[in-house]
Amino acid sequence: MSVPAEAVPRAGRREALVVHALSAAAASADAVSYLGLGRAFPANMTGNTVLLGLGVATGDLAAAGRSATALVAFLLGAGAVGAAVAVRGWSRGLVGALAVELLLLAALPAWWLALPGRPSGWPQHGLIALLGGAMGVQSAVTYRWGRAGVSTTYITGTWTAFSIGVASRLRGREAGKSTGPLHREATVLGLYALTALGVAAAFTAWRAWAALIPVALLVLSVATAASVNRARTVRAG
Repeated sequence: MSVPAEAVPRAGRREALVVHALSAAAASADAVSYLGLGRAFPANMTGNTVLLGLGVATGDLAAAGRSATALVAFLLGAGAVGAAVAVRGWSRGLVGALAVELLLLAALPAWWLALPGRPSGWPQHGLIALLGGAMGVQSAVTYRWGRAGVSTTYITGTWTAFSIGVASRLRGREAGKSTGPLHREATVLGLYALTALGVAAAFTAWRAWAALIPVALLVLSVATAASVNRARTVRAG
């Protein structure tokens, strides 16, 4: 089946939209969890591991337990995708994994809003586990997808790719050579920061209702990813 020439750039734009929506979802998850669930990071395992170590070192075992819950759930989510989707590159399996992430995120506000007060104890750990598992799934999806230089959760790698790109661009300009654009990394980094700011404001105003924000972003991600997969299937056929 022939594919119109304009379909290829359209598919590229849809893939970029998936990356951006997932990045915003991860920033939302971190912001909601940090502000409402005891300062645990479900997406940022670097910061979460530091908080785990600090909790143990200072004797704050409650904080260490929250960080440990996020870390274990993250590893389980990522491991499940790694076991289920063995091949790198875009596939229907990755779309299915994003749908699982959506279910995990949708369970978060449903449970949280049903609680009589601020989450604590086992409900708090359960909510953190939902977010950690969802972010583990998302991290494994982007890893299997193979978007070089861009991660939608642990953005240290994206910062690294951006800084290397800037240095290469400056060196290439001095040598009179053209270099690739940096808009992909810059957009992810900007989105992450702005989304965290916006969700923090939303949480201050709406409390647990702000947990619906990452759900909405995952709906957009799954719908767009399914569209990308259909376009790739048609192109391959």
